[in-house]
Amino acid sequence: NQGSFYHHFPTKPELGREVVQANGRDVLDAIQAAMDGQPSGRDRLAAFLGCANDALDGCRVGGFAYDAGILADPELREALESVFTELEALVEGTVREGQQDGSLLPQLDPKKTAAALVAVVEGAFVTARATGRQSSADDATAGALALLSTR
Repeated sequence: NQGSFYHHFPTKPELGREVVQANGRDVLDAIQAAMDGQPSGRDRLAAFLGCANDALDGCRVGGFAYDAGILADPELREALESVFTELEALVEGTVREGQQDGSLLPQLDPKKTAAALVAVVEGAFVTARATGRQSSADDATAGALALLSTR
């Protein structure tokens, strides 16, 4: 009931922050689980790109970036930024691992590559929803993976 709700979350922004953080944790955990056990850095990045396999459903975190109320509240925006910062750090570390294991080119800039791959995945969600076709997302992520080829 409403009384219990306000006992746990005295204000709407506090509830919003928890929603953003919880969704962020779930997304990051799912990405990490998809990447775990993959034999190379490139394979782990392929698993990350594969997280857009259900792009028509939308991104559970990226969608918050379109909410004016979240962007207007500094605490909510900070929570959203934190999720993306952690995601980019995870992908950047994976790029570095791929360079170390030889599955990715050594001349790649890990930070810029991570930013590009996160943008590709988020863009894949947007274009799939805009076109109504999963193939829009699949083409984007396959193209990004092809760019990571060592040959």
